[in-house]
Amino acid sequence: MLAFVRRSLVTLCIATPALAGAQQPEGFKNLQVLPKDISRADLLATMRRFTASLGVRCSDCHVVKNPGQMPEQLDPSLDDKEMKKVARMMLQMTMDINGKYLVQTGRTFTPRTRVTCETCHRGASKPRTLAAEVMGALEAKDADSAVTRYRELREKSYGRAMYDFGEASLPMMADELTRARRGDDAMKLLQLNLEFYPKSGMTYSAIAMGQAQRGDTAAAVATIEKGLAASPDNPQLKQLLARLKGERPQP
Repeated sequence: MLAFVRRSLVTLCIATPALAGAQQPEGFKNLQVLPKDISRADLLATMRRFTASLGVRCSDCHVVKNPGQMPEQLDPSLDDKEMKKVARMMLQMTMDINGKYLVQTGRTFTPRTRVTCETCHRGASKPRTLAAEVMGALEAKDADSAVTRYRELREKSYGRAMYDFGEASLPMMADELTRARRGDDAMKLLQLNLEFYPKSGMTYSAIAMGQAQRGDTAAAVATIEKGLAASPDNPQLKQLLARLKGERPQP
């Protein structure tokens, strides 16, 4: 099992300020999932992997014996924090995926392709989709809050693969809102998407269809023509424009 832990969790470990500053005890107590004979180097490397993959500190799981003082004195033997209990279950789940289920596929997995904390978390303490964050903000308050949340996440996380900021993400959320008869909220997300994807044919098309459904054909045609100016070869826009004008769509 020690070799498994090294392959699955220690690969590419990154030193963090949190671990550099925290005082670690020499002996290991209360190890319930990790092998009890794990070396100090491997254990600390595993903990570093946790902090890097989840964007957390040692004190998020471990009890601090000297709050407010530096360096922090941790007591890993205590199980007072819920986060530590959850971490154990997640670690066991990861081991089961790699050691049981992936093996049953008959395929070969390397240290770089095995499941690790980073596979799901990608730097976030709670792995959630972009839709969960944005739509959650909208449901908790309003569409403006959803727009603000999207901007916050994009500013903080863009390029880290923590969330899917691709062209289709906001239009998919907008489609969900449209089906829920929340057209105004959908339009706000679509307009936001154009800010980041100004040539997005799918976004112009969605806006135009929303306008057409409201009976504003003139606005829909204007939107499509604007979209075609940005993306001249977009077939979806061309077909939608032809239908709105009562013309036969060009193949």
